[in-house]
Amino acid sequence: MNGKERVHCALRREIPDVVPTFEWFIDAAVGETLTGSRDPLEIVARLDLDGINIRPDYSKRRLDEKTLVDEWGVERQLTDDVLPALRASPVADITRHREYAFPDPAAAHRFTALEAALELFGDSKAVVLNLRDGFSDMRDLLGYQEALMGLLLEPQAFAEMLRRVVDYNLELAAVARRRFGIEIIATTDDVANAAGLLMRPETYFDLIAPQFRRVIGGYKDLGCLCIKHCDGNINAVVDFWIESGINCLDPIDPGAGYTMGGMKSRYGNRICLKGNVDCTGALCDGTAEEVAREVRQCIAEGGPGGMILSSSNTIHRGVKPANYRAMLEARNFSQQPGC
Repeated sequence: MNGKERVHCALRREIPDVVPTFEWFIDAAVGETLTGSRDPLEIVARLDLDGINIRPDYSKRRLDEKTLVDEWGVERQLTDDVLPALRASPVADITRHREYAFPDPAAAHRFTALEAALELFGDSKAVVLNLRDGFSDMRDLLGYQEALMGLLLEPQAFAEMLRRVVDYNLELAAVARRRFGIEIIATTDDVANAAGLLMRPETYFDLIAPQFRRVIGGYKDLGCLCIKHCDGNINAVVDFWIESGINCLDPIDPGAGYTMGGMKSRYGNRICLKGNVDCTGALCDGTAEEVAREVRQCIAEGGPGGMILSSSNTIHRGVKPANYRAMLEARNFSQQPGC
């Protein structure tokens, strides 16, 4: 069974030959230590992961050594870690959002990285297209504080802009499906922290939930399997997400008090679960044996079917390379005959 087959098997809640594993992002320095390469495709190939996460491509220009601005007009600062920090957003007034033009979803360069991954891996690994389900694009276009304030002070304008955002992501998905036959879409929009949702549940269900249901339904109508990522305490929304059609939930965040066993007992008969090796704990400051023990516990509680092993977020700069290797080696202890 190859990586693509394992991931598809897990997403269908069946039992693969071994629990599959892949990450949203692997920091280039960690990857280089382990593989000798900083290229994301080569890192995945040399570590023999089962899948790779690919985002659409947007051209960027440097404002200075540490600052980039992309086609959206979003300004980000490089952080010497896997993800840059948002510095400035292009939409200053949500009530005038219609003056803002989205980048062309069908531009020739939009899926350069996706095409390269498919060319390299073919059907040997799951190539996951990472799009959005709404809130993260609102956050980037407006700014974090302004997006949250827009929910409260300009709900009609927020709802209108969110619909545009969802329309755009559905267009991206349709292009990728038509051109490349993409089969798995992940959305990595965070709407919670360890305490709960970033907004009142009533606000979420009034303004965000209808568009979430629409975008997940749209991805499913294209024939794609859907993985939903959100850190934090998601008790208020997880049942709604499942009812909306997601196939997999990530990352089963230990920082919010979730365990793989607890979530498996609650939701394992409905969806696949992805996670939940703590990327703020043993992966950073533990021993290789402590990491291996955590992996074995995750698989014992969540596997062997309907589970994808991963960190609880990303393999960031603070993860010890040797501990990530220990995580990958430990998952091989449980070989299961499967689909």
